[in-house]
Amino acid sequence: MKTSKLKKAMGFAAIGLGVVLLTSCTANFCSQQDFASIAYPYDQGVTVYLSKQEFDDLASGAVDPDNGFTKAVIRQEMEWSDEAEFYYGLPRIAGQAYEDNDQIYKYIPYIPTAIVESEGSVNIQAQYFVNFTSHKTDGVLRSVITSAKTSNYRIPSVYYFGLVDDFVLREATAKAFGRSSFEEVASSDIASIKIGSEADLGSSWTVNPYTMSDPTTDDIVNGNAKEIPATGEGAKSILRRYGYWKFDGIDADGKSKMWGNYDKVNEAIMGMTDTGFEQLGTYQVPGSDFINYYKTQVNTKVSNIRSCIATREGYFGHYGADGDWRVAMEAKDWGYAWSKGFLEGLLVYPVSWLLDTFAYGMDPSLSGMGQIWALVFVTLIVRGLLLLISFRSTMDNQKMQNIQPEIAKLQAKYPNSNSNPTERQRLSQEQMALYRRNGIHPMRQMLLLIVQFPVFICVWSGLQGASTLATGEVLNMRLSDTIQSILFNTKGLPANTYGWWTALVLFILMAIVQIFAMILPRIIAKANQKKLGGKLTANPAQDQQGRTMKWVSYGMMIFTIIMGFLLPSAMGVYWLIGGLISIAQTLITQIVLKKAKKRKK
Repeated sequence: MKTSKLKKAMGFAAIGLGVVLLTSCTANFCSQQDFASIAYPYDQGVTVYLSKQEFDDLASGAVDPDNGFTKAVIRQEMEWSDEAEFYYGLPRIAGQAYEDNDQIYKYIPYIPTAIVESEGSVNIQAQYFVNFTSHKTDGVLRSVITSAKTSNYRIPSVYYFGLVDDFVLREATAKAFGRSSFEEVASSDIASIKIGSEADLGSSWTVNPYTMSDPTTDDIVNGNAKEIPATGEGAKSILRRYGYWKFDGIDADGKSKMWGNYDKVNEAIMGMTDTGFEQLGTYQVPGSDFINYYKTQVNTKVSNIRSCIATREGYFGHYGADGDWRVAMEAKDWGYAWSKGFLEGLLVYPVSWLLDTFAYGMDPSLSGMGQIWALVFVTLIVRGLLLLISFRSTMDNQKMQNIQPEIAKLQAKYPNSNSNPTERQRLSQEQMALYRRNGIHPMRQMLLLIVQFPVFICVWSGLQGASTLATGEVLNMRLSDTIQSILFNTKGLPANTYGWWTALVLFILMAIVQIFAMILPRIIAKANQKKLGGKLTANPAQDQQGRTMKWVSYGMMIFTIIMGFLLPSAMGVYWLIGGLISIAQTLITQIVLKKAKKRKK
């Protein structure tokens, strides 16, 4: 087979192998419980938990944030709760959150479609087709309800959503105190629970994930609604740690199953009254179309998240509408990785393991800089291993650039090789002889590409899946956020509130380094050719091959820059470091070649 045909065949083989590997070593490591943990920050329910004093002030109108509207909402919810509790034995959606704790209260902020105002007072006429106004509904639920209205799905009532939240709170409370059911939790334990803003940060359980009952985006960004720690000796939030129960469950084999508990809650609600909960107009439950659509939207939100490769149990990520939640991730071992696939066990998991090891070793709190240094060390290790494999190929490439003047002489000798088969064959033969004299193997680069491509894909997958890289910030830039999303978010400008300037500088540096790393060998080759006084003679065949290789190089460079823009910023850091290493590798190779040439002379 001729060399050109062999190159094409191996090129197609590399592309085919790459496509297969691209789909085989990018498995999602997230377990069902991981997905449940990730889902809860995006839908924390609709109920707001607050102190008795805050509740009384809002219910009486002593604190009036919206011209009496909140007062009217609480009054209506209390009436519904009295009716539901007296006639049907249903839990309350407003009032005391726990029967044995008179300090924690709850209600559901919302805006109904039917409102009547008379003589300065507000009268709520219905609880259907509502717009929940609590900040926690910004994640998924509000958009689900809006779309469901458009599609004419049967949307559940306010009371239904309140009941779901009540189930979640009770089960999360049972888990917090290590009980199998809420009924087993001692009254004294329930009485010891405090509201977030009043919690004893040294020992007590609290309900809220924040130190404010319903923080806004500005509160969270400015630090006024401090998130209550989920680990350590500090305060513990029941919903912060165990709210994921809503989306979790156990299948017949005893394994975690997404939506199992949510389905049980719906079954329990349906059977709460003799007449059937669905038949009670005021307490309308959702239709199957709404439930299916709701599940689809939540699944879509969480299934796109891949950062679940945690080599030790911990709290990771930036999740929720404001990206301010770390969630519990199950530890993944090497056996779990092998179960995902051959390359997952061989390459993907080791990359994430190295990242975890370095990041925790330099910054156990995973604040951000530890992950940057971990990226530096992992990139050096990966590129060092690849250098051992690619060194001969890199030398071949540099030698190829250095013998261009000799190739020019051959091209001048056979100027019609593009149209004359005999000249083309003789040119090819003499070029191969020239390669052999200089120890160059043209096919080595193609073989190297076949080896390097799966390594590149698997390293990429390992970085995307690393939970440590989805945690922490560097100069306000979250490593798990894409550079695109950061640059499109201009809210914090001109300040660097959301890491806008950090992302811009990172992207510019990455692009410059990648471009320079790609063109540096060509710059050196032209400089060497100028020193030698060589000048290539026009040769259509060689020119076409050169143009093809040049455009392939440009394509790879453009691909890297675009992906660096679209992928998490951690990948931008990786490509920046990788580009610097490529530049250093090119310069070192040139030094080695020059010394070898001097020794040869």
